[in-house]
Amino acid sequence: MKKKLLFILITALIILGPIFGQGLNETTVVEEEATFSFTDSLGRVREINTNLERIAPSGNVAQVQLYTIANDLMVGNSGAYSESAKRYLDQTNINLPTLGAFYGKKANLNKEALIVADPQVVIDFGEIKGSKDAMAQDLDTLEKQINIPVVFIETYLQGTAESYRLLGTLLNRQEDAEKLAQYSEKAINKAIESAKLIKTPVRVYYSSATDALDGVPKGNFHSEVIDLIGVENVVPATSGSGANLNSLEQIFVYNPEVILLSSEEAYNLVTSDKTWGELEAVKNGKVIKLPIAPYPWIDSPPSVNRIIGIYYLGSLLYPELYSDIDLTSLVKEFYSLFYKYNLTDTEVNELLGL
Repeated sequence: MKKKLLFILITALIILGPIFGQGLNETTVVEEEATFSFTDSLGRVREINTNLERIAPSGNVAQVQLYTIANDLMVGNSGAYSESAKRYLDQTNINLPTLGAFYGKKANLNKEALIVADPQVVIDFGEIKGSKDAMAQDLDTLEKQINIPVVFIETYLQGTAESYRLLGTLLNRQEDAEKLAQYSEKAINKAIESAKLIKTPVRVYYSSATDALDGVPKGNFHSEVIDLIGVENVVPATSGSGANLNSLEQIFVYNPEVILLSSEEAYNLVTSDKTWGELEAVKNGKVIKLPIAPYPWIDSPPSVNRIIGIYYLGSLLYPELYSDIDLTSLVKEFYSLFYKYNLTDTEVNELLGL
């Protein structure tokens, strides 16, 4: 009996031994994700996943541009959307968590929320903040804190097309990026060529403040549309990137022909206040309330939302130079291409204040 039992055990070991041995020796193979080397606008090289599925903006400028090409990949927003914006944007994006902004006067990046959102890369857009070296150090520090690659794409108005092409490479969406780049280039080139024909520039004052006293100076990151189309910005250039706080008396000295305002509160103030009413621009009905949905067409944030503002402001201030364009069609095309929203004629008229 003992011999028979021993025979059974030996037979079982012979049969099952290789199986158990294989299980003991087997090593779990984890397939590494494919990556590529991406060089950002600061010259920093980062290894980025070839097929990104989760991205996050570092601020409002990034939020706008990322939405236009890859809203389906976004895992969070830098700031909450305004009520006027929600009509034109995807509900899924509206409901994403708010992560805050890394730069700006109201910098409030929530690093914990960003880590929880788990993007594969964080993308910053806009002007270089300080020097290249200082900004690179900022982003390197943030990377160490969140353990996520952070890249920067420099984006000035006239470099919009280039920024889209670089972004297309990063996201592996070159075809979509090229469509957005070409629309942007066409608008910018139209403004450049038209500006060459201007003999007497229109004198303009622009403010996005609710009291209309923060005038955006010429040569500023926030005044790029105004400068590009060839008007004379009456607020002198400064070394900073923000607005200039002016007194109403100073605005009388500037004596603009046209006043451009983004805030409805400011527009109501300027067009109803007796003192403001003494300005020639107000007397002549040249106070313009700029379109702001889903984002202001001229500024705030100074991102790709400004591209349609080129056509709009050019047509408004230099109609003879823009008589060859169909503004309604261009607005529809812009909203469809950039925001994935198909405007009706009624909605276009609402945006244009017609």
